[in-house]
Amino acid sequence: MPVTVRWLLRHPELHLAAAGGSDDLSREIDFVVTTELADPAQWLSGGELVLTTGIGLLDRTGAVADRAGCDRYVQRLVERGIVALGFGVGLTFDDIPQDLVDAAAAARLPLIVVPRPTPFVAIARAVADRSAELQYRAQELAARAQPRMTRAAVSGGAVALLKELATACDGAALLLDDDGRVTQSAPAGVSPAVMRAVGEQVRGHRTSSAVTIGAETAIVTQPIRVAGRTYGHLAVASRHEPRPTDHVLIGHANSLLALDFDKPHRLDALAVRVNIAVFTLLLGDEPDGAHIQTLAVDAADGHGRVRVLVCRDLGANAGRVAGLLGARLTELRRPAFAVARPDGEVAVLLRGTDGEEAIAGLLGALPRSARRHVRAGVSSSVPLTAVADGYRDAITIAGTALRGGPVADRTSAAGVSLVATTDGRAALDVLSRLLIDPLVAYDDAHGTALTESLRSYLENHGQWETAATDLGVHRHTLRARIAKVETELGVDLGSARVRAELLLALLIRT
Repeated sequence: MPVTVRWLLRHPELHLAAAGGSDDLSREIDFVVTTELADPAQWLSGGELVLTTGIGLLDRTGAVADRAGCDRYVQRLVERGIVALGFGVGLTFDDIPQDLVDAAAAARLPLIVVPRPTPFVAIARAVADRSAELQYRAQELAARAQPRMTRAAVSGGAVALLKELATACDGAALLLDDDGRVTQSAPAGVSPAVMRAVGEQVRGHRTSSAVTIGAETAIVTQPIRVAGRTYGHLAVASRHEPRPTDHVLIGHANSLLALDFDKPHRLDALAVRVNIAVFTLLLGDEPDGAHIQTLAVDAADGHGRVRVLVCRDLGANAGRVAGLLGARLTELRRPAFAVARPDGEVAVLLRGTDGEEAIAGLLGALPRSARRHVRAGVSSSVPLTAVADGYRDAITIAGTALRGGPVADRTSAAGVSLVATTDGRAALDVLSRLLIDPLVAYDDAHGTALTESLRSYLENHGQWETAATDLGVHRHTLRARIAKVETELGVDLGSARVRAELLLALLIRT
């Protein structure tokens, strides 16, 4: 909706009128210029509304230019491309000279009568305000059109997108192959002449965008390219010169089409990588680790790092839980790497930046009946090359978590990680049988409290007073008991390693 001469004449506060019977009032005004020069053309660039009181029509003696002089004055303005001439009456002239009226009519230049009470600056302000208003409206319409185009592309594909683009740009939208042949268009029934013109433009600009403004049709074409691959061309043909918002919308449509066209290529490339990995396993070979890592790169954060979440003690429900967690990741539009392990565990690949809130939200996809039995632990952030290490860490950490409780992390494992792992428990069981069972047997046989005393002594870091207070005995009594422990076990509690092993052996019996 440009600012036209017709709109200006209809402005109720300016009281303007057309002089003569000009029928070309749809001309678009770019700018308003006031000048009293006899030859202002050299200072103009085209598209202006020129305002004057007619001083330039007077010679040095004050005589008014005749018809030939008016013709020359008007012709220079027309050749420069001005839109219209506004003549202020009531100052230099009471009325517009008839010779000027006739010259303007002959040149088909709109001539506007500006009454004495209307300031020229009011006309310039009205045009500037209207131009700003229309620009804002255009941007608002473009902002509204972009979501419609996106929804159309998602739900209806290229055809639906072309329809929305054609409507938004008030023209015809066409999709062409790389040879310039029209494959789809909207609306239906685009003229063969327009299709030929668009095809010729595409063939002349295969790798670049192009704009051609003809007498009746303006054409904009853009190649649809992704990473050096051309999928065709997008074109818009209209009867008006392309507006800035049109270029924005065409670029938006191009991006949507590029994403849609490139999707099968990306999926095919991913399928090839998966097939290679599977075939390598079927052949009995070890798959290339770097190749396998590329399959999971989309699961990592911006620095290529991941965390491994492990849910333990699921038993036969592991497969169902893995499916629920994978579905939740898909809902979040993230790669779903969730797998059930043979020992009733589920492992999930997360971004390295995923924190407590994100992980809790993921586990929220599980029903309460499943969540109340789960012990969950998450590794620290690791690179993709160390996923196996992260998985082993997560298993250990999950072993320290409470059933149905919050997700444990590395800080939760401090002091209990050896007890939490199967291998760690097995080693500590042996240690407990060797070092603690004899002490327990002695207590049972003699009614003593050597085992309890040893635990208090070790947990209080050998502090006699503190340990004795915990036991409710005198420190000399505790000293005697610890000496008896050393005798019965044949160890020296002055050794830090001995104390550490005895404490671990006691912890396993908790």
